Amino acid sequence: MINRIITWCMANRFIVLIFLFAILGAGIWAVRNTPIDAIPDIGVNQQIVFLDWPGRSPKDVEDQAVYPLTTTLLGIPGVEVIRSNSMFGFGMINIIFEDKIDFYWSRTRVLERLNLGLKDLPEGVVPVLGPDATALGQVYWYTIENGYYCPDHPDEVFDTPGNCPKDGQPLIRSQYNLAELRSTQDWFVKFQLTAVKGVSEVASVGGYVKQYQIDVDPNKMLSYKIDMMKLIRAVKRSNIDVGAKVIEEGGMEFVIRGLGFIKGIEDIENIVIGAHSGVPVYVKNIGNVMLGPEFRRGALVRDGQETAGGIVLMRYGENPLEVIEGVKRKIEEITTGLPPGVRLVGYYDRSNLIRRAVNTLQKALIMALIIAVVVILIFMGQIRSSFIISIILPVGILLAFLVMYLLEVPSNIMSLGGLALSIGVMVDAGIVMTENIARHLGMASPREAKSAVVLRAAHEVGAPIFFSMLIIIAAFMTIFTLTGQSGKLFKPLALTTISAMGGAAILSVTVIPVLCVMMLGRRMRPLERNPIAKALQWGYRPMVRFCLNHGFVVLLFFLIFVIISLVPMVGAKIVTGPLSKALPLDRVPGVHKVFKKLEATLPGIKSEFMPPLNEGDLLYMPLLLPGASLTQVKQVLTKQTSTIKEFPEVITVVGKLGRAETATDPAPIGMIESIIILKPEEQWRPGMTKARLIKEIIQKTQIAGVTPIMTQPIRNRIDMLATGIQTPVGIKIFGSGLKEIERLAVEIENVIRGIPGSVNPYAERVGNKPYLEIAIDRKQVARHGINVGDVQSLIMTAIGGMNITTTVEGRERYPVRVRYMRELRDNVEGIERIFVDSPFGYKVPLRQLAKIVRVLGPAKIASENTLLYVRIFVDVDTETTGIIDFVKEADRVIKETVRFPPGYFITWSGQYEYEIESRKRLMTVVPICIVAIFFLLYVKFRSLSSASILIMALPFAFIGGIWLQFLLGYKFSTAVWVGYIALFGVAIEAGVVMIEYLLQKVKSEGSNRPLKEIIVDAALLRVRPIVMTTATTILALMAVMFSTGTGSEVMKPIAVPTVGGILTATLTNLLLVPVLFYWVNKRGYSDTRNEADRLLEKTTGSSSSDERGAPE
Repeated sequence: MINRIITWCMANRFIVLIFLFAILGAGIWAVRNTPIDAIPDIGVNQQIVFLDWPGRSPKDVEDQAVYPLTTTLLGIPGVEVIRSNSMFGFGMINIIFEDKIDFYWSRTRVLERLNLGLKDLPEGVVPVLGPDATALGQVYWYTIENGYYCPDHPDEVFDTPGNCPKDGQPLIRSQYNLAELRSTQDWFVKFQLTAVKGVSEVASVGGYVKQYQIDVDPNKMLSYKIDMMKLIRAVKRSNIDVGAKVIEEGGMEFVIRGLGFIKGIEDIENIVIGAHSGVPVYVKNIGNVMLGPEFRRGALVRDGQETAGGIVLMRYGENPLEVIEGVKRKIEEITTGLPPGVRLVGYYDRSNLIRRAVNTLQKALIMALIIAVVVILIFMGQIRSSFIISIILPVGILLAFLVMYLLEVPSNIMSLGGLALSIGVMVDAGIVMTENIARHLGMASPREAKSAVVLRAAHEVGAPIFFSMLIIIAAFMTIFTLTGQSGKLFKPLALTTISAMGGAAILSVTVIPVLCVMMLGRRMRPLERNPIAKALQWGYRPMVRFCLNHGFVVLLFFLIFVIISLVPMVGAKIVTGPLSKALPLDRVPGVHKVFKKLEATLPGIKSEFMPPLNEGDLLYMPLLLPGASLTQVKQVLTKQTSTIKEFPEVITVVGKLGRAETATDPAPIGMIESIIILKPEEQWRPGMTKARLIKEIIQKTQIAGVTPIMTQPIRNRIDMLATGIQTPVGIKIFGSGLKEIERLAVEIENVIRGIPGSVNPYAERVGNKPYLEIAIDRKQVARHGINVGDVQSLIMTAIGGMNITTTVEGRERYPVRVRYMRELRDNVEGIERIFVDSPFGYKVPLRQLAKIVRVLGPAKIASENTLLYVRIFVDVDTETTGIIDFVKEADRVIKETVRFPPGYFITWSGQYEYEIESRKRLMTVVPICIVAIFFLLYVKFRSLSSASILIMALPFAFIGGIWLQFLLGYKFSTAVWVGYIALFGVAIEAGVVMIEYLLQKVKSEGSNRPLKEIIVDAALLRVRPIVMTTATTILALMAVMFSTGTGSEVMKPIAVPTVGGILTATLTNLLLVPVLFYWVNKRGYSDTRNEADRLLEKTTGSSSSDERGAPE
C-alpha cells in the first residue's frame, strides 16, 4: 500500500505540492488562532452550589440547608462525589462529575435538582449555581487604591508624590475610605469588567460595603411604646417609589411618579414611626442613624495596608490570554470614569505565567529545530538533501497546530512540549528516505531515469520507515488511557506528538520523494565519500565483526548490564539484603557498616506524582485556630504582609483573609491567602534559592498557634476545589459524630508527628469555635403568651441586626439595617436585659425567657456524600521518603495504635491520591504499550523471531534511561514514565529499518556469500542513518534537557529517560541486533534465501524475482 502511495505521488507531483502549500497556509492560520495557556486545565469537572444564610451557625447551615440539598443532588447522573462545607453564614456544595460529562450539561442537571430541593430549604435560603468557571478561572487579581493626581488634570493618576508633568502643580493624594473604594468596585468597576468577552464573574473582596445603620435604644422604644416590628414596618413603607399611570394636559401625556426612596441619613431620621401624647415619634427619637460597614467575612491587605479589590474569573473554555488582554484594555478605558486619584492596580496576572511558560518551550523548540538542521547538514554534507529533510520540521509542526486547533487543544507547556520532544524523531523518516534516495542516485547508471531511481529507492525504505513511525505513534496512543490529572496533563502532549509524527510519516512517503526528484541532481556525489560516513564505517566494521564472532560474550555483557542497573533503580538492598540473609556477614568486622553506607548511598529511585511547576509566584497560607476573630486574623495578616514585603526578592504581597464574594472561594475567616509576587530570579540575592527564600519567609512570619503552608496560586486553587487538601498528603476521618472525629484527628496528628518524613502535621480544630447559645424556655414564654418565633425574631433583629430594606441611589444600592445599640448587645448582661413584648401589654426581659450559656461548637462542618469528616494536613519530606512509602508506613502505624469506634474510618487524600491513581494506571499502560509494539512488529514481519529480536531493544533502552535518571537525580513520576513510553517507540524505530535491510540483503545475495559478511555489509549501509537519527533525536532533546524557566521542570523528566534510553537502544540495534539476527538465521543457511523471500513477500509484497527492491 505504501509503495502504491509513493508511486501515485510521483505521478502527481503538482497535486502533492498544492497539498504541501495548503498545509502550510492552514497551519500558519491555526498558530495565530489557537488559544494559549500556561498548563492544561487539570482541575476536576465540578459544579459549585452556594447557599447564603447570613448570621446562621455552621450547624444550622448544615442541618437545615446543606444536608437536605446534598441528598437531593446525589442522584444526578455522572456524579462521582459530592463534598460540602457549612460555615458561618453560608454553605458550599462541590459536585464532582466524571471527566466524560459535558460541563454545561452538568450545569443544567444541577439546576433541575436545585428546583426540586427548594421545598426542603428554610424560608429565605435560595441556592445559587456558581459561575461557569473552573479551578483555573481566577486569571486576574487587582486592588483599587488611592493615588496621586493633579486637580486640574484628574484623568491621570500617579503612584508617587511629585509635580504634575503638564503644569508643574504639586500632586495631591486622594483620600477615599475603604467603603468608598468598595462602592466604586461594586457599582462601577465590577460591572464594566464583567462585560468583557470571556469573563464569567468579577468577585469583590476587601473594603467595607456601605450600610445605613439604625441603632435603636430599647429604653426609648419602651418609653414611646414602640416595638421592633412597628419600626421595621415604618422604615419599609417610607422607602418606596410608586407610579400612577398618566394624565393628559394640553395635548401632552405626563407620566405620574410618587417619589419616596430614601436618599440619605436625614430621610431615615425623619421617618415617622407612630405618635406619643399627640406628638410624632421619629426614628431619630429612639436611636441613632449613621453610615457604617456591613458585617463582613473577608478583608484584603496589600503590603501592610488594607484595601479593596476584585478577582476576575474566566468563563470555561475561553482563551485566558485574550480574556486578560480584554480586561486590561477595559481597565484603561474606564480609568477616566474612576473618582479623581483612584486607580486599579493589578498584582496577580496569569498572562505573565503563560508568556514565561510558552517562551520557555518556544526557545527549546527553536533550539531543537536549529540543532536538528545542523546535524542533518553535517551528516549529509549536501545542502539540497539537508533542505529536503528539514522541510519536514516546519510542515509537521504546522500540521500539529492545525490538529490542535480543530480539536480545541490550547497551546501550553504540554502541547508545545510534545512538539519539542518530537523534533528529533520527526526527521528520522525523512533522513532514511532522503539518504537512501541520495545513495541510489550516486550509484545509478547514467542511462536510468532519475524518477525511476528515486521511485526504486523510495519503495525500498518507504514501508519500513512508515511502519517504524507507526510504532512510535502506537506507543504514544497508550497515553490516552491515562485518567484524572495525569490524563488531562499528558493527553495534549500525546496529541501533538502523534500529530507531528503522523505528519512526518506522511510527508516522508509523499512529499520527500517528489522534492528529491525536483531538487536533487542527476548525478549525486556518493554519500560514502562523506568523511563522517567513512569514519563511522571504519569504526563500526571491526565492532560488528567482533560481536558476530563473540555473540555469546556480547549478549552476556548486555544481560549483566541489565542486572546491575537494578541497583540504582531499586536500591543497594536488592544486593545487601539477600547477602545478609544467606551469609553471617554481621560477624565480619566492618561489613555491616559498608552495607549500611552502600544502602544510604544507593537508596533507590524515589517516586512522586509530578514534579511541581514553578509558577514564579508563591501563595502563603497560614491557618489560625477556628476561634480567631476577624480583627485578630487581620492583625496577623497585616504584620505578615509587612514583613514579607521587606524581602528584597519580593515585588509586592497581597493577603486575603476569609473569602471573596464568589462561590469558588470556600475560605473561612481563619485562613489567610497571601499572594507573593517575586522578582525574576536573576535579581535575587546571590546564592538565594526558592527553597531557601520560602524557609526564610516562614521563619520570619511564624507566629505561635499559626500553622504555615506555602504553595503556589494555581496549585492551591486546583487542590482546594478538587480534594480540599493543600498539602501533598491529607487524611480524612469519617464518622457520625463531629466531636469524636475531631478527637481521633488530634490523636492521629500526634501519631503522625513521630513517623519519619512527616513535616508539620495539622489536624483541623473545627469544634473550638466559641458559641453563645440562647436556649428558650418554652414553658416561660407560654406563661407570658409569647411565641417562640417572636423571641427568635427579636434575637435576629436586636442582636444580629437585620437588613430591612434597600436604598436606591441611582445605580447604587445599599442596605438599611436595624439593631440595638452596641453597648446594649455586646455582652451577655446586655443581651439578658433585652425586652420581649408580651401580647398582654407588658415587656419581659430575655433572661426570664431563656438561658444564655457559653459553649464550644463547630467552626465549620465538612461532609462527603453526606458523611461528616475532618481533615489532617501533612507535608512530607520527599528527600528522605517517597509519598507512597510514607503513607504505607503511616497507615500501618495508625491502624496499630489508634482504635476507631464502629462507623469511623480514614481515607488518604491529596497528591497521594493522584499518585496512586497514576501508578495503577501506568502499571497497565506500560505493559499495554510493550504488547502493542510487539503485536505491530509481528504484523509487519509475520515472524516471531524478528519481532522478538526487535523487542529485545526495550529492556536495554530502559536501563539506559534508568542510569541517566539516577545520575541526574530525577524521581519516578508520571512525567518520567511518559518519557519511557516515548522511549519504547523510538527504541524500536532504528531496529525495524535494520532488520528490513538485513532481510533484503540476505534475499538479494542468498547463500552466495557467508552470512556474517552479508550481515556486516548490510549493517555498514545502515550505520550512518541510524547514528544520524540517534544524533538528531538526542541533540534535539538536549535543548529540552538544558532549558530553564517556567515549564522546564515538567518537560525535563520526560526528556531524561528518552535520551539515556536512546543511547543504549542504539548500541543494541547496532551491535546486538546483528548478532541475534545471525543466530536466528544461521541454521539451514541454504534456506535463508527462501525464508527471506517469504518474509519480504508478506511485508513488502515483492519476491526474489522482483529485483527492484534489492539494494544497489
